[in-house]
Amino acid sequence: MNTIRSFIAIPLSVELISQIEKIQNQLKKLPTDVKWVNPSSIHLTLKFLGNIEATQIEKIAQGIQNGIKGISKWIAEVKDIGAFPSLKNPRVIWVGIEDERNQLVNLQKRIEKEMEKLGFKREERKFSPHLTLGRVRSSQGKSELVKYLLQPQEPFSAEINIDQVVLFKSDLKPTGAEYTRLKEFSLI
Repeated sequence: MNTIRSFIAIPLSVELISQIEKIQNQLKKLPTDVKWVNPSSIHLTLKFLGNIEATQIEKIAQGIQNGIKGISKWIAEVKDIGAFPSLKNPRVIWVGIEDERNQLVNLQKRIEKEMEKLGFKREERKFSPHLTLGRVRSSQGKSELVKYLLQPQEPFSAEINIDQVVLFKSDLKPTGAEYTRLKEFSLI
């Protein structure tokens, strides 16, 4: 049976994608070996599901619907460039999302709980709302990248509309992953 690689995420607006592209273009000037994420593919992942059967889509959709029930849409602030596991040892470069009232954490927990009911493994790592810009492939130019990340940055601030949750299909291609929306769910 064919499986579908899938995840649950919040999509980005065209305006935010454009702002993220500008940040990436600044970072691309550094002589680093980074695999940059296509700006139009960047999203806020709530839950990676992995390979699912097509027959599971409706149950997953119902779980998402249950998870978002009663949640109102809101606007969150996107700011600050960061890196996992740390700025001094960057493997993943990202921009963070301000979640002072833990709204994103609570949304993610509710989705996680619903997916756990369906047999999906709970994510062990603490949820840290972010948008991945790129992944460091080698140590080439790493010292320049670390120096850049550690210096005070030009203030960056943008907004992300948290108004929709999407079940995505992910097709891995040589040019990078391609995402297709399978189901969309609007927050109230």
